[in-house]
Amino acid sequence: MNKKKSSGFTLIELITVIVILAILAVVAFPRFMSYQKEAHFSTADSAFASFESAVNLYHDKWLTEGEPIGVVNYATGNIYPTSTGYPLTLRDNAGSNSPIDKLEGNDCLDLWRSLLTTDLTVAHHIDGKPVYNHNDDIVSWYTGDQCYYYYTKGADIGEELPILYYNPVSGEFTKKTERPFE
Repeated sequence: MNKKKSSGFTLIELITVIVILAILAVVAFPRFMSYQKEAHFSTADSAFASFESAVNLYHDKWLTEGEPIGVVNYATGNIYPTSTGYPLTLRDNAGSNSPIDKLEGNDCLDLWRSLLTTDLTVAHHIDGKPVYNHNDDIVSWYTGDQCYYYYTKGADIGEELPILYYNPVSGEFTKKTERPFE
């Protein structure tokens, strides 16, 4: 008599493996999500640091050229300085002997696109449209005397986003995280 021994897993062994995998998934998933958020914040920090460096390099060039009022050829075209020599706009101030110190329309968006060549997409914030769930990586806008840039990629509605404030007259930058206005 030949007895055939069947091989395989018992039901108890299979259930034990499934339970162990479920516990691992519950423990690992939140950690994975935090790594993803950290990666987005690191990307934002890197993009904001690049923008800050480009602005400071522009200002240094303006100083070394003798503080011209007109166009300073830099990056992708003609960027006009404020009275203090920080980049502000691509708008031509032809015929005027004074620099432009007032933000308008797409100045912040145009400035970002002119100073940086990057894979990140940047869009102008439109009143009434939400900042969250935006198709672009960075949403720009201006308020009063400063530009701001929200990093929106990977953000859920209601959570704080990395933001960079840039004042083109003083040349000051502020980086923080906050909820955007809606």
